[in-house]
Amino acid sequence: MSYRVGIPRGLAYYYLFPFMQAFLQALGVEVVVSPPTDALTMAAMSSCPTDEPCVSVKLFYAHAQRLVNSGVDCLFVPALSSVDRDNYCCPKLIGAAAMIRNGLDLEAEQVLAPEWNEREKPGRWQDNLREVAARLDVGPADAERAIQAGFAAQAAAEELAHRGLTIPEVYHRLCSQEKPHRQHLDPAAEYDRQEVIAVLGHPYLLYDRVGHRVVERLAEYARVITPEMIPAADYWPEVAAIYEGNRLWAYEARILGAGLSLLHQGKITKMVLVEAFECGPASVIETFLATEAERYDIPFLLLTVDEHTGEAGLVTRLEAFVDTSGGRQRGRSPVKGSTTPPPRRQALRVGAPGMGLLDVALTTVLRECRVKMIPTPPVTKHTVELGKELAPEFICYPLVTTLGQIRELLKQGANTIVMVGGKGRCRLGWYAQIQELLLKRLGLDFRLVIIDSPLPLRQRWPAFRRALAEITANAPLWRIIRGIYRGYQKMMVLDQAEALVRRKRAYESRHGAADKLWQDFVRQVKRANGASQVQGLYQGFTAALRAIPEEDSQPLRVKIVGEIYTVLEEFVNQEIERFLASRPEPRVEVVRETSASQWFNLNVLHRRQEVERYRAVLAAAAPYLNVCVGGHGQESVGETVLAAREGYDGVIQLLPFTCMPEIVAQNILVPLSEKLDIPFLSLIVNEQSGTAGWETRLEAFLEVLAERREKMAISGGEGYGLLPGY
Repeated sequence: MSYRVGIPRGLAYYYLFPFMQAFLQALGVEVVVSPPTDALTMAAMSSCPTDEPCVSVKLFYAHAQRLVNSGVDCLFVPALSSVDRDNYCCPKLIGAAAMIRNGLDLEAEQVLAPEWNEREKPGRWQDNLREVAARLDVGPADAERAIQAGFAAQAAAEELAHRGLTIPEVYHRLCSQEKPHRQHLDPAAEYDRQEVIAVLGHPYLLYDRVGHRVVERLAEYARVITPEMIPAADYWPEVAAIYEGNRLWAYEARILGAGLSLLHQGKITKMVLVEAFECGPASVIETFLATEAERYDIPFLLLTVDEHTGEAGLVTRLEAFVDTSGGRQRGRSPVKGSTTPPPRRQALRVGAPGMGLLDVALTTVLRECRVKMIPTPPVTKHTVELGKELAPEFICYPLVTTLGQIRELLKQGANTIVMVGGKGRCRLGWYAQIQELLLKRLGLDFRLVIIDSPLPLRQRWPAFRRALAEITANAPLWRIIRGIYRGYQKMMVLDQAEALVRRKRAYESRHGAADKLWQDFVRQVKRANGASQVQGLYQGFTAALRAIPEEDSQPLRVKIVGEIYTVLEEFVNQEIERFLASRPEPRVEVVRETSASQWFNLNVLHRRQEVERYRAVLAAAAPYLNVCVGGHGQESVGETVLAAREGYDGVIQLLPFTCMPEIVAQNILVPLSEKLDIPFLSLIVNEQSGTAGWETRLEAFLEVLAERREKMAISGGEGYGLLPGY
């Protein structure tokens, strides 16, 4: 049987098509590529379940839909988790196959999705390709030849690109794809041989319809250099020179490294970065490129595009940019500005942005080490405004709020800032470096210390120990360990107590009684000195909580899932848990698994209870999302599946605007919730989220849940039991 296998013209197509085509053709199948983006493709973007993904993901849905409609037997959509040993790919490349399969309601056998994950599963990429070959009725020997044919084709494509060809030109010569359309776009354009413009961005933007042919337009005015033309020997050292730059997302590393290489070698006179609206990784590399272009006095233009971007406005901006003066003399040294004097020795004053009550644990550690910690300011509207003044436009909301908190801490006298690190699939690990760049451009003088996980100890402990020494003024290790233990104890009892409060709110006769106890308890725990005192406070708190009178009711049970910062930070989520529990009718019990101690128990201590639950969550997610997309994206899917099985009335997902892992999860959960027959509400937060609209949506959601429960009761559906008492 001869199979027809479709390759959507988007995302991985623009990076790995030579490999994919050669591999599949060597297996003896017919390769069908979706046609170039046209009006029909743009109309088919409605197949994307939500509006949140970047335009490239929406186009990928459209191209996949057109292939399915054309009658292909299956789609070939590799899950690109990691193509290099040190880093990951963007979550949308990791989760593309899962989004397509769930969003287009395809059967598992209709999507061939071999995972490439060199970081966590080195060598398995070829095994996964052999499994694809077997599904296409091809034996091991022919599969091996097909894999080698793919590698050879990809190497040939990269060699052609390094000679100065664009990706469409390479694909035309090597893969028999359509010839790039040549047309004089601006009759008035005058080519300047002295100008060389770097046009940076993902090829699925630069060479698709939504990019409005930006490369071709600028090529009428000057020589254009694009990222694919820069070999790894030139771009990789530039990325490696950045702190943990080797762990930047693979394809963004190529874009950033290419831009830095061209700047540092003096090969360009202007630079353009094209990014998609809401593109997460682009919001990170944008800061590095803009900062370095300014340092070299090279004009820099950021173009943001989506499906609504008008061609006329974009062309006007390009024409004005081409006329920009400056950058004519290549090869010059960086512009010298005022140098910041080396910091004077000062008494250590540590500050750290917060997340829920996590700062209580850090304060305890530093107090034990006799180091002054500036109290973490609560997130307020003013905090958000301070962060928004400096942050890139499409950076995620948690970076904005924590950036604002850092500015407040520095104003209050902090001279050392502690931030979490850990480069992974989401942007969290890059917050600290981006924030440092942005703040030091203001001339602020401070030391930034990045705390990363100490595991695995053999590789990570030395860096972790150095970071601890910096923020504890070289305190003895025994003091640090005792402080960590005491801080952990506080974090644990606070999370346990808060879980009890969430339950009590649903039953208490007088609204607000549990919250009053909770607020007093938090203040007492903050002041407590030893673990025994903390435990005593906890026992007293639980006894007082039990004594609060309860009503006889069967509250709605609502599960909260989503991105950890948004779930835990009350100002950011507009105190959603309190709002839900404050409704007189219907009463609501809010349940969430995510907490600071749960994360620590799972990822650092590997406690059995958390590990077993985590495995159950991943197993529940696997039929719908079987790869990790970063953050809590996979957990959001798994917890929703379990919530349906465990009898919850509904699920609410909380995510920051532009959060990549949660957007992947959202696009799976919207169609999946219908299959699971569980009401689902996805709430996206940013600095413009209004309380009134937020509460209206929540009240409407609760009405749906109440009506659904009533109908189930009438029809004889299973009742909803109460959660066990504490």
